[in-house]
Amino acid sequence: MQAVCFDLDWTLSYYPLSTRQVLQEALHRASFPAELLGDLAAAAERYSELWLTLERAAESTDILRAQIMTTLFDERGMDDAAAVLEVSEAYGDVRRESGVLPYPGIDGLLADLKANYKLGLLTNGPSDIQWEKIEALGFDRQFDAVIVAGDIGIYKPDVRVFEMLLEKLGMTAEHSLFVGDSYDADILGAHQAGMHTAWIKRKEDAMTDGVQPTLVKSDTALLREVLL
Repeated sequence: MQAVCFDLDWTLSYYPLSTRQVLQEALHRASFPAELLGDLAAAAERYSELWLTLERAAESTDILRAQIMTTLFDERGMDDAAAVLEVSEAYGDVRRESGVLPYPGIDGLLADLKANYKLGLLTNGPSDIQWEKIEALGFDRQFDAVIVAGDIGIYKPDVRVFEMLLEKLGMTAEHSLFVGDSYDADILGAHQAGMHTAWIKRKEDAMTDGVQPTLVKSDTALLREVLL
């Protein structure tokens, strides 16, 4: 193996506050009752679903959040543009304040891997928020090549975006490993590009295809025992 490539969210980094917690705090800051959007766990799940559905067409994260919040309000039978804006802005404030963190052991793992491999980073999501996270984590300095799907409009699992990353690294697929937590986006996409794969299986997710990952680990830092 000559190159190790990673997904970002839930592979290398995580939000310390859940979507449900951020929704709850956003409603509080905007002076709305916690039950405004119904059951918060269900609202958070719906928020995440809408994010994945709408992210590719959104011009910015702020616009994307407003679109999601508009849908959440509409689905509750509420038509209040001012309230949507208030809650959306509060949501963004809470997310920025609470930030994003690397999983334990990730900084050391990347530093040690860099001495032996080319390192690539490939993440879906809007450009503004993904680059904000990458820079806050210092990952812009740790990787030899970084691709944010929102910059180019091509998202995983599209094989072309994996091929672009390999080209930027100057590496071939058969000598490269892709590490990600999403079976559908990361493992299937990288496999179709001819790469070896490591599935970070943090939940009881099922394989939706017959493709068997090269490695399965419960935590990214556990790759140390295989790669170093």
